[in-house]
Amino acid sequence: MFPRLFSIEWRKLSGRMLLWGEMAVLAVLILAIHIALMAVLAQPQGHDLPPEALEAMRDAMRWPQGLLNAFTFVNGGELGGLFAVVLAAALVAQEYPWRTVHVWLSRGVARGSYLLAKAAALAAALGLLVLTALLTGGIVTGAYTLHTLGQLPWGELPWGEMVRGFLVAWITLLPYASLTVFVAVLTRSTLIATGVGLGYSLLVENLAVEVLLLASPDLARVARFLPSLLANAALNFVEHGAEFQAGVAQTTQFELVEPGLACALLLGYALFGLGAAWWAFRRQDITG
Repeated sequence: MFPRLFSIEWRKLSGRMLLWGEMAVLAVLILAIHIALMAVLAQPQGHDLPPEALEAMRDAMRWPQGLLNAFTFVNGGELGGLFAVVLAAALVAQEYPWRTVHVWLSRGVARGSYLLAKAAALAAALGLLVLTALLTGGIVTGAYTLHTLGQLPWGELPWGEMVRGFLVAWITLLPYASLTVFVAVLTRSTLIATGVGLGYSLLVENLAVEVLLLASPDLARVARFLPSLLANAALNFVEHGAEFQAGVAQTTQFELVEPGLACALLLGYALFGLGAAWWAFRRQDITG
């Protein structure tokens, strides 16, 4: 039953313009950011940057580091978290006014199987977002590498780091998606689920760090366990760390947690959110 449910949920999700639209928007944003950086490197005299900073930027724009930097743009603490929220809200909450949930449950489909199939389809879609970032970043930085060096260093590509970076970036998206799934199930509203998810990502996490820093530097260390900062810490698993920040991540004044612990906590948050969604879903009256 579950493979069939997953197949149906995936066909529904992949048949919507939302997923492909998000992938297109993400690709355009990554292209725009890289083009802006290329413009700075092409006209360095007008930006008062020291030679060392310019050379570091050039290295970050070339393969192999340029490939790995693509994961920075899509991690949960950056643009990726926003895309995950919108996608999760639409996937789950829209099913209520369309009465799709009522139809499936009236046919004897178990609630757990139904919710798990949706979660699996959403997780697969998040993987596509990460892949989009990797391919887009790889193409544009590959073009820059070819332009500046005259060749592509295929032999230097860190394939293992790319796989690890893909998995880590994907993991950083899961807590934001699971939080939104929980709110979507609880409220049955796409608008509320999107608002809560975006509000948490854009406002709550950033304000929490600032408030804790004002209260006490020692107390601010608690902020290390927020998903956005855990996402930044998790990306340290990738050997060639990213040089550029693309979204709303905070500049921290304290040491982040270890990458392995960060990944474990992010997975724990995601499972907790999914468990909360299941708790709310199994108590809902869908007959109305």
